[in-house]
Amino acid sequence: MKLVAILGFHLTLIFVVKSLSHSYFSKSSIIINTCNSDNLIKNVTVQHRFQCSAVCSQDTDCRRYLYCESDLSCKTYLDGTDCILSDNSGDCSCYRKDIGCTGGMCTCPLGYYGNKCENIIKDCLEGFAANVHRGHKKHLLTFIQPGSTPFEIICDYNFHGIMRILGRDKSCLFQNFNKTMQEYRNGFGIVPNNRWIGLERIYEIINTPADPPSFNIIVYMIRSDDSYCQTYFYNFDLSDAGTGYRINYDTSLHNSDFGGCGIPFGRNRFSTIDDDRTGSKSCPRTYGGGWWFNEDPAVDCTNGFFTGTMNGSGVDNYLLDDPHSQPYSEIYVMLGIW
Repeated sequence: MKLVAILGFHLTLIFVVKSLSHSYFSKSSIIINTCNSDNLIKNVTVQHRFQCSAVCSQDTDCRRYLYCESDLSCKTYLDGTDCILSDNSGDCSCYRKDIGCTGGMCTCPLGYYGNKCENIIKDCLEGFAANVHRGHKKHLLTFIQPGSTPFEIICDYNFHGIMRILGRDKSCLFQNFNKTMQEYRNGFGIVPNNRWIGLERIYEIINTPADPPSFNIIVYMIRSDDSYCQTYFYNFDLSDAGTGYRINYDTSLHNSDFGGCGIPFGRNRFSTIDDDRTGSKSCPRTYGGGWWFNEDPAVDCTNGFFTGTMNGSGVDNYLLDDPHSQPYSEIYVMLGIW
């Protein structure tokens, strides 16, 4: 026996009496993009959207679903709020499970917990320790709140809950990284794989505890032939806005499938087109993106450059020193403790 009621336009309440299940769903957004790393649970055929709600309601791992009327498809997912499609399918709708309880076990948006989902983890490390991912060793979109406002970030539960602070993926639609300092403070990007989390959020993560632990950074770069390079920066620190979000670290270590993997990551302040600390080199304006560019006038400003576009051409530029080197197809910068 099933009883279905609709509360308002954006909120759906599903009762499944047989299994003593109840769930609340809110309508989220459809995002058009060409890269999608959704953590799909299942894809089934249903006769109506409410049946898709019931499928998700009865699955304690389901936190979101996508229903498309044209083919009656119902896709359920482990994480996330919005749904990504490669084209504009006007007959599809996306819903997030705000809370769902089945057989005494309740599911919240990933990162929230409590009988009414009233609590939230401060970072992915806390989420990993609390097993909010329920043993799913994946990269999962997770809500965290190190400061005053919660936000979603990709947590890597394969590796102690490290957090992705920058993602660049050439399979995604173009993302403009030629932003102002305010935008770099707040973060931007509409899809998880092509997103900058924001300087203030990074600062909050690192400095939230009264006695903050020592964080490390991993820069993971993948070339178009799938060869890769990893560089580790230990005891990473970030200063506040008043001192230009200067970075610092103790030591670095790298390994790769190819030579010359050392990534310049100088102990510099952050520069953008409207707050440039690189003098006459004008690195952010020349290369179309903000970064901790080298402030030494004798050093080329492309060192340590991952974000932005070459000379404003609109073509993604993932180069280090040599503009003729093989391009990178993906770059991820991750923050954590290990």
